[in-house]
Amino acid sequence: MRNLKYILLIFIFVSCQQKGETKKITSDLLKDIKEDKVNRSTELLPETDILERLKSQKIIVDTLQSQNKLTLEVLTKEPNKEKLTIVLNENWRETIETTYNIWKNKNGNIVLIGEFPTSESGDWYIEYLHYFDIKDKTIAFQRNTNFFNSMCTDGVAYEKITEYYNSDFNRIERNYSLTDKNNKELKKDDCAMYYDYPFEVSDNLKSYLKKINYGG
Repeated sequence: MRNLKYILLIFIFVSCQQKGETKKITSDLLKDIKEDKVNRSTELLPETDILERLKSQKIIVDTLQSQNKLTLEVLTKEPNKEKLTIVLNENWRETIETTYNIWKNKNGNIVLIGEFPTSESGDWYIEYLHYFDIKDKTIAFQRNTNFFNSMCTDGVAYEKITEYYNSDFNRIERNYSLTDKNNKELKKDDCAMYYDYPFEVSDNLKSYLKKINYGG
């Protein structure tokens, strides 16, 4: 009986340590908060210190990217084709399903990947941004959405979701904003969210590159 208890304890411990490569997330805040189950991190730093570090890392990457101090590689996904196409000298294909921007630091490490699906109607713009640390783990994710036809403002509505992840790929903070062109806050319940598509956050660089068939 004692051996059986030990086996059960080991099984429970191993099961708690296992996690999938990606987390499926939606922008429904109330639903996410209700369903999200965050395990205790194995990091020794207090969660507030971890969060500040992650935010600082994201700011550094954003600053380097905005100042064109990162090396950029652009690839596109064409309809009915699995392999990505590298864009050289602004030589774009006629039909593009998704564009991928891959930014590398001076050491050649990928620190940021932007995923930009093509809007054929032009009524919306969406970008998915994955941020990676030196160990190729996802530290932050951001989805920016600009769209018309919101029914809650005459012009464009701007939605932003920013999430931070610790080394165990547990989300430790999520920020949400929905504003009009004048940066005035909009209430989501008053808006028609036609372009609120579900998205996936990859836990590390390897799983993300595999998902988009990079180098395939």
